[in-house]
Amino acid sequence: MRSTAALILTACLALVPIATASAEPDLALRVEGYLGYSNLDFGFVDLDAFQGGGTGSVSAVFEQFYLQGDLFGDVMDFDQGFKAKNVGPGVHIGGRDPSKGSVGIVGTYNDLDLGDGDLDIFRVGFEGEAYLDRLTLGLNAGLIDLDGDAHAYIEGLLAFYPMENARLNFRIGAVGVDDSDPLINLGLGVEFLANQTLAPFMRWEASLPDDFGDVFQYSLVVGLTFYWGAETPTLQGYDRSRFKQSCSGVLLLGRIC
Repeated sequence: MRSTAALILTACLALVPIATASAEPDLALRVEGYLGYSNLDFGFVDLDAFQGGGTGSVSAVFEQFYLQGDLFGDVMDFDQGFKAKNVGPGVHIGGRDPSKGSVGIVGTYNDLDLGDGDLDIFRVGFEGEAYLDRLTLGLNAGLIDLDGDAHAYIEGLLAFYPMENARLNFRIGAVGVDDSDPLINLGLGVEFLANQTLAPFMRWEASLPDDFGDVFQYSLVVGLTFYWGAETPTLQGYDRSRFKQSCSGVLLLGRIC
C-alpha cells in the first residue's frame, strides 16, 4: 500500500510544474488550534482525557489547479498516565471550480505515539466536492495503512452555509469497509468567521463499533481558526476557493488524519 501511495503522489506532483507554468500562485494561510475533552470507553476501560492540538495549512491556487500542504498535531492525555501523541504532514492536489466543485487526491502520514511504541499511519485517496448554492456535498475514499495493515475507507461530507461566514458540517465514514466489522466515524462541527481573520469553532467526533452500540471513543473541542489571503474573505469562499479539510478525524486511541 505504501508503494502504491508513493507512486500516486509522485505522479501527481510531477504534473505540478506543467499545471503552474503559466500562472502566478494565489496563496492563502490557515492556522487552527483547539482544546477539549475526549473519552475512551470499551469493555472494562473507561478513560477521560484532555485533548489539544492544531493544524497549519498553506494553499497555492494556480487558476483552477490547487496544491495544499498541511502540518498537524494532536495529543490526548488520558487519566491513569496514558498519553497518545500524533504528528504528521499532508498534501492535497487537484482541480476546482469555485462555482461548481472540485476533484483531487490527498495523501497523509501520521506518527502516532502511544507511549510504548509508535504506529506509522499512511492514507491516500480521492476527494471530491459538489457546490450547490448554500450546500456542499463531499465524498472521500481510498486506502489507509495502520502500521502495515491496509484497509479501505470511505467518507461522506455535508456542509451548510446559512450565511457566507457561517458553516454547519456533518460527516460519516467507515474504515475497513472491505471487512465485516468496519469502524464507523461521525463528526459534527460549527464555525463562524467573526471578522476578516478570526473564526471560532466547535467540533464533536466519535468512533463507534459496527453494531452502533456504545460509543467507543468521542471528543469535543473548541478552538480558533485564523485565515489570511483573501481580499474579500468569507468562510464559504475560503472553503470553496482556497482550502480542503486537513483531517478526516478518525479516533483510534488518538486522533489521526
